[in-house]
Amino acid sequence: MARMPKPWFRKQTGWWMVTLGGRQHKLAEGRDSKKVAQKRFHELLLLVAEAPGASNARVASVCDAFLVWSQKYQSPETYRGYFFYVQSFCEACGYLLVNDIRPHHVMDWISKKAWGSTAQYNAVRAAQRVFNWAVKQKLLAQNPIKGMERPRPKSRTSYVTNEEFRSLRQAAVPQFRLFLYALRRTGARPSEVRRLTWDQVREDRWILPEHKTVGKTGKPRVIYLTPVMQRLMCILRRKSASKYVFVNCHGQPWTTNAVRLQMKRLRDKLGLRDNVCAYELRHAFGTYGVLNGVDIATLAELMGHRDTTMVSRVYAHLAGQTAHLAAAVEKAARSNVET
Repeated sequence: MARMPKPWFRKQTGWWMVTLGGRQHKLAEGRDSKKVAQKRFHELLLLVAEAPGASNARVASVCDAFLVWSQKYQSPETYRGYFFYVQSFCEACGYLLVNDIRPHHVMDWISKKAWGSTAQYNAVRAAQRVFNWAVKQKLLAQNPIKGMERPRPKSRTSYVTNEEFRSLRQAAVPQFRLFLYALRRTGARPSEVRRLTWDQVREDRWILPEHKTVGKTGKPRVIYLTPVMQRLMCILRRKSASKYVFVNCHGQPWTTNAVRLQMKRLRDKLGLRDNVCAYELRHAFGTYGVLNGVDIATLAELMGHRDTTMVSRVYAHLAGQTAHLAAAVEKAARSNVET
């Protein structure tokens, strides 16, 4: 007979937790909050006991069913992304009946989080994804927050300059330094570098069967390597004890959150602008590619875009802005009077 789950205290975070249905739930913060945790635990038992398709189903039941499905049928990376937002959504709104939840509940949830506009956008998208999934599974007749507006994420309009890149490389720990170098030298997406395995590495290229646009292109993503990157691959392969190419000091692949934290530490240490992130190294590859005369079509192929739209809209704009301002400052600084 299965054992009844019981709340337990996690020292590292200072929260009382419980595991239900293979998923960990936060109950109450602080070791002295055991009674509060017990009460929340019994409330949670009532929530998860309801079928997600019942007329009196609560948000928590639908969220739990969605995460079970996501873990089974989606990639671990996708599941982790949904888990972060859906768990938080469940803690804030899980007690509500599905029929009662409204967009203002969702907005109230994200407004209490110290998230930027992009994280808020992704949070609302995750909540909508839960209910859209439930509708497709015939658990719900309609999505109760369908059509709600999402916070507009900030567009990426900057890139890591060569000076910033040198500073980042010098200050980073060795394992992360390699990760940053690979981003800058290949123009790959951070997720592509994080998930790269040795069976995807060839002598002069990386071949990725699964990638962001595979559903639209139907083709693997090919990332070509410079001679320097080829030599780096040879060195890393001799030393590697993992199936992943780029790993942390524990031999594990980098996660999204680990990369984010590493970048934050480097920004704080070096006093860099707040929006410097790993993805901006991909922007640097594209921007400097345009500045150095790589044609738009070739650059689009190197960066894994389906067409030239993104390159023309983002990288060519950044490069043009850089060249324009450089020329402008030269004119502005020019003196008409001999001194």
